Amino acid sequence: MAAGLARKRFGDRIEAASAGMAAAGGPASDDAVLVMKIVYRTDISDHTARNITDFDLRSFDYVVALDFNVYRRLRDLKAVPEEKLYGWDIEDPLGRGYDAYKEAAGRIDRRLEQFAVRTGLD
Repeated sequence: MAAGLARKRFGDRIEAASAGMAAAGGPASDDAVLVMKIVYRTDISDHTARNITDFDLRSFDYVVALDFNVYRRLRDLKAVPEEKLYGWDIEDPLGRGYDAYKEAAGRIDRRLEQFAVRTGLD
């Protein structure tokens, strides 16, 4: 959802990618796809979960960890330069149903707005 929302907000000004610490290569959940389609008019049905090891994280201008546990793990691994790493407080909605995904997407969208101001992307 985060990459889809970032692409919607920033368009061609950025290249957004999504990855997880334990991603298994599956599709986005039905609830995530539904929230994005209904609430944000964005199609993420072609999303496939990827692991952070699929990327050279140092090549990104910014890396956003959606929760503090992932942020701390990335920081401790020194996988991303500290000045490029951001940690947010978005709880993973996995397995908690449509409303949890809708709430998480709303929080991501608000954080992206703040991020745009902070980084000058707005």
